[in-house]
Amino acid sequence: MLRPALAVALLLASAAPLSAATQAEVDGWLATSPEIVRTTEQSPAGKPSTFVRVRGAQSGGFVLPEIAQRGYLANDQEVMIVPLPSGGSGGVFTTLLFTTYQGRRQFVGYVPSRGGHLSIMLEEGNLLIRTPIYGPGDPNCCPSTLHYERATLKGIKLVTLEQWDEHLAPNRR
Repeated sequence: MLRPALAVALLLASAAPLSAATQAEVDGWLATSPEIVRTTEQSPAGKPSTFVRVRGAQSGGFVLPEIAQRGYLANDQEVMIVPLPSGGSGGVFTTLLFTTYQGRRQFVGYVPSRGGHLSIMLEEGNLLIRTPIYGPGDPNCCPSTLHYERATLKGIKLVTLEQWDEHLAPNRR
C-alpha cells in the first residue's frame, strides 16, 4: 500500500506540464497570505516538519515541497498547487492554491475534502479536482464514487467549469 504522500506525488507527477517546486518557492508562496498559519510539528516520520493551516479551516497538513507543483492554466495564468498531507490514512484533506495575478503572487484559497484523498492536478490547461464520496459501509481506502470538478482561475477566483461523479465498480476500488 502506498503512503498518502507518495500516492499524491505519483498522481501529480503524471499530470504534466506541472513542474516540481523547491522549498524556497513554496515558502515564498506561503508568505503571500496572513491567512496561512505555519507551525513546526512532528511529522509521522518523527522529524520536525512545517505544518500549515488556513485560519478558519478545520484541517491542514504538512508541507512537502516535492509534491507542490506549479504550471500554467489555458489562460496563461500561473498556478501553484500545494497539497497538505495530513500524515494519516486519509492523505490530503486540504490543498492550497496560489496564482500570479496583476504582477504579484496571491493566495487564491484552499480546497477542502471532508473525506480526505483529495487530488488536484493540471489537465489540458484546467484544474481537475477529485474528491471521494463514501457510501454506507465504504472503507477509508475505497469510496464507491469519485466526484470530479474541472475548474480554472479567473483572477484570484476559482471558477467551476463542470462537475461529474464516477461510480466505481466494486472490483475497481
